[in-house]
Amino acid sequence: MKKSVRRLWMVLSLALVTGAALLAVRMLPAGEVIETGVSLPESPAETSSEPASTPEPSSQPEPEPEPSVVTFLSAGDDLIHNSIYEQAAARAENGGYDFTYAYANVAETIQAADIATINQETVIAPMYEPSTYPCFNSPPQLADTLQDIGFDVYNVANNHVLDKGETGLINCLEFWRDSWPDALVTGAYLNKEDAGNIRTLEKNGLTFAFLGMTELTNGLSLPQGSEVVLVQGEDEAALQSRIQAAREVADVVIMNVHWGNEYTHTPTERQRYLAEKMTDWGVDIVIGHHPHVLQPIETRTTADGRQALIAYSLGNFISAQDRPARMLGGLLSYTVRRETPDSPIEITDVALIPTVTHYDRGFTNNRIYLLSQYTNELAQSHGVRSNYPEFGLDFIQDTLAEVIGRDYLPAGTLPEEPEQQNAA
Repeated sequence: MKKSVRRLWMVLSLALVTGAALLAVRMLPAGEVIETGVSLPESPAETSSEPASTPEPSSQPEPEPEPSVVTFLSAGDDLIHNSIYEQAAARAENGGYDFTYAYANVAETIQAADIATINQETVIAPMYEPSTYPCFNSPPQLADTLQDIGFDVYNVANNHVLDKGETGLINCLEFWRDSWPDALVTGAYLNKEDAGNIRTLEKNGLTFAFLGMTELTNGLSLPQGSEVVLVQGEDEAALQSRIQAAREVADVVIMNVHWGNEYTHTPTERQRYLAEKMTDWGVDIVIGHHPHVLQPIETRTTADGRQALIAYSLGNFISAQDRPARMLGGLLSYTVRRETPDSPIEITDVALIPTVTHYDRGFTNNRIYLLSQYTNELAQSHGVRSNYPEFGLDFIQDTLAEVIGRDYLPAGTLPEEPEQQNAA
C-alpha cells in the first residue's frame, strides 16, 4: 500500500515538473532556446499552407509620355573675305588664324540651341593658301571656331563650291571628314556611296535628315567622269528621289538651298516654285541662301497636309561686303516638337533673331552683333557710313519691318505701333 502510494506520488510529481517546464518553454520569446536544447515550434503563419494573398493592382494612372522637343538656330552665308582672315592671322598668338573675335558676340546664342546649321559659303581646302573674291578659300582654323561656337550642320553646296576646282572640293570634304567627323556636311559628296549616306542626327527622340542643294556654280562644273556628287536643282527627278529617301529615314527633313538673285529682298518665281515642289516631296524646313540680304519667311500647307517652314534667305552671317542691306542678317530660331510618338510633327516658335555685321573703317575689326546688342553709336562708327550715311538703327528696323514683318521678329525688335502705344 505504501509503495503504491509512493509510486502515485512520484508520477504526479513528475507530471507537475514536466508541465511546468513545458509552460516555461511556451512563455519564452519567439526563437529562444531553453537549456535542454528544445526550440519553440514555428508560428502558424510560418507553417501555413495557405497561398499568399495577391496585392491589389495600383489605381494610379500611367504617366503621360514626355513630348519630344528640339530647338534650332540656322545661320546665313558665312562669307570669309580677306579682311576677315587677315585679322584672324593678326590675332593668333602662335601663328595660324584665330577667328574667335569675329563670332564672340553670338557664340552663346548659338550654343544654346540643340542643333545649329550654317551655309559655309567659302570652301576650306587646306592644301591651298587662303584666298578671297572671286575664288574663295578659307583657313582650316575657321572650322575649329565654328565647331567651338556650336554649329552642327554645314551646307557647302553654293555658287563658290568649285572655286578651287574638283581637287579643292575633294580636299575640303576630306578635311571635314578627317578633322571633324561628327560635323554633318551637306550638298557635296566624295562619291555616290557617300551621297547615299543621308546625313541624320538624332535628338530628344526625333531623327532629322539634312540635305543641301545649289542652283548656281558661277559657271564652273566638275570634270566629265568625276566621282564627286554635287547636288543641283536642275535635275529635279534626282532631287525628288533624294528628298524621298531622306523622308524614309527621318521624322523631319531640312533642306539648305542656294538660289535666287543676289541683293534683292524679293524671292524669284523659281524660288517659289522649288519651295513648293520640295515641300510637297517631303521637306519640312527650307533654309535659303545666296541673295546676301534678307528675304521673307512663310509657312505653307503641303500636298499631304503638313505645315512646312520656308525662309527664302537669311542674308549674310558675316562678310566684308560694302552695302547697308548686306550688313543685316538673321539667325532663324525655331522649335520642332512631337507631343507623343503618334502625334504629328509641329514647327513652333519661329522667329528671326536679327544680326548685324560690323566693321570699322578700312574693313577692320570685323565682327557680328545681335541686333539686341547693337547701338546707334556703333552704327555711326560702321565702315559703310562713309559712303552710306543712312545706315543706322532706323534703317535696320525699317528693313526688318518691310521684309520680315512683326509676326516673325522677337518682341521689342521694332518700335510699338501707334495703336499699341495708345492702348498702353
